[in-house]
Amino acid sequence: MNFSQKLGLFILIIISVAYVYFSFFNKDFQMPEFNLQKNNQIIDEPDEEFNALETQQPDNTQAQEKVKPKSPVSVKIFICDKSGNICSVNRTCDPNIEKSCFAYAIKELMKAPSSWEKSKGFNSEIPQGTKILSIRESADSIMIDLSSNFETGGGAESTYIRVKQVIKTANANTSTPVYLYLNGKQANVIGGEGIMLKQPLNERSLDE
Repeated sequence: MNFSQKLGLFILIIISVAYVYFSFFNKDFQMPEFNLQKNNQIIDEPDEEFNALETQQPDNTQAQEKVKPKSPVSVKIFICDKSGNICSVNRTCDPNIEKSCFAYAIKELMKAPSSWEKSKGFNSEIPQGTKILSIRESADSIMIDLSSNFETGGGAESTYIRVKQVIKTANANTSTPVYLYLNGKQANVIGGEGIMLKQPLNERSLDE
């Protein structure tokens, strides 16, 4: 065995002894850890908590309740029959469209009678061209403000009947106190004949 062979054998023995020492006698020694790579990208084990969040499905057990449409409301308006008597006719208010069925009833009163009602001899003493300036509703009162056309023409009897039409229509469609205004002023006296009106509107508002 020549010198080179002896030197190689000696080095191999030194390496073997060092490996045995560090592997079995030195507890602090750890072999280096290597991450698997694919296409130069480190592949780590998936995070279980993150994976659970990713795979969690939305909870659809409580579906949103659909808003049910409101049922139509029957309202009454008061007009005159062919004999001149005040009587009620019905209108149908759709609360899904109208903000207030009370206001709807007053609007219908201003437009009445319908074509069919006219053909049956119904009429109204409320003058054509009377406009609703505003209808203000609160928890404790309602204010109907009409244009001044409401008190023009027809004489005392006609004025009395038209006021009764408003009173009966208002009281048939709400239990809240209702006040009648003309051009922004409370109507305590109506028409050139000076018909006195007690407010809020009720069946005794025209009593002397």
